Amino acid sequence: MRLFPFFVLLLLAACSAPVQTTLSADADERSASDKDGRRMTNAQDEFTFDPAQQHILVTKKSSRLSVPKNTFVRKDGSVPASVRLVFSEYQTAGEIIASGLPMIYVDPQNDTMQFESAGMFEIRAYEGTEELKIRDGKQLSIELMTPVDGKFNFYALNDNTRSWSEVATNLSPAPNRFLAEQEERLNELEKLTADQPKKPVSLLKSDKLFDIMADPSDYPEFADMGGVLWKYAGTGKGKDPVGDPKVFLQHYEFLSMRPKAGDDLIYKVDFASKTDTVSIDLAPVFKGKAAERNTRRLAERMAKFNNALREQESIRAQNRKEAKLLRQFNIGELGIYNYDRQLKDDGAIQIIAEFTFEGKKQADFPLAAVYLIPKGKLAAVKYDSESAGSFAINPYEQNQLIAITAEGDVYALSDAALRKLGLAAFRNKEKVINLEKVGKPVTGADLDQLLASL
Repeated sequence: MRLFPFFVLLLLAACSAPVQTTLSADADERSASDKDGRRMTNAQDEFTFDPAQQHILVTKKSSRLSVPKNTFVRKDGSVPASVRLVFSEYQTAGEIIASGLPMIYVDPQNDTMQFESAGMFEIRAYEGTEELKIRDGKQLSIELMTPVDGKFNFYALNDNTRSWSEVATNLSPAPNRFLAEQEERLNELEKLTADQPKKPVSLLKSDKLFDIMADPSDYPEFADMGGVLWKYAGTGKGKDPVGDPKVFLQHYEFLSMRPKAGDDLIYKVDFASKTDTVSIDLAPVFKGKAAERNTRRLAERMAKFNNALREQESIRAQNRKEAKLLRQFNIGELGIYNYDRQLKDDGAIQIIAEFTFEGKKQADFPLAAVYLIPKGKLAAVKYDSESAGSFAINPYEQNQLIAITAEGDVYALSDAALRKLGLAAFRNKEKVINLEKVGKPVTGADLDQLLASL
């Protein structure tokens, strides 16, 4: 059964220059693997776009997919009118288990190895219900967020045989270039949001207004204040020029002004006479056409300010999801891909295990699978009733066990409980390992939360 994953953000591009557009989508969840009897799911999103345009897709986990224009065709080679592109990525143990994807690889020498992953993804495209393919000669560029550093191989899964084939080897991750770009944009937004536009002070009937004689060419502060008058906004009567503004302005010359802190539009204005200098709190008052112009300007500034705040929060939220590393690859076929390497642990010992679920034998749960999850490695080593006798574990490292039955019941054993079993003494010996029922998670994310709580 194929998965139908999906994208959270779609950045639409016109011609050669991508234009960012955010689309919303209905959430959907589908069974990850009915073949093994599990009924767990992984969340999925879906987006539809014009295939004649270039697109950049950004997933919920901040991976990015570059789609050149005219990339998709129908099976007969004709061009679809629209494309529904679905994508899913698995970067946690819970997601990998819920996906039902195999985590073993048989190499050309017929040797079998367990996978340690650096991230898996699936990508499909449809027109309606008809599956599309990538046009010959076209490729999609994938920049997959990865939680793991180091060199990994790149594999593709055969849809029919459910086996992996090696595509490339020894691939290293690249630094996430988007973090620096977003940090630079945040710095720009910090400047835009440093000062919130201030509200004009209300004009009262008792207010007396006066003008400040200053040439805007000499004082650029007045450049956008055509037609403005001023009212006293201070508290000290001795410095109020409104009492006799004519006399005040005959003796005092305007020097400078600077906005005061606070929500109201009030300036600290400096005047100088031949004998002294005074600083007075004044508020600009806009009347008539000047009021209309100022109202428009204030609305424009407030809109820009609010937009900058929203963009700022959006980028910060995005940064919280960004990983420090990317794994980059180009693909010419749709399907399931994996960054993996052989899971190695020189300290692992083999135990002839018999798994029981609250005392009941694993044979009583024919489709149940037990997964060993080693701490610090993105791996889920699967054991069934037939392979339990080859159970391998490093008893000196942190591990968890989790089992899922056909009914969706989950049984688990924490690292602390595993350590109490003293498994180091059972190398090549028989040992009953009993798991306790812990719940019935329905999604890979639920499973990750459960693992975190053990």
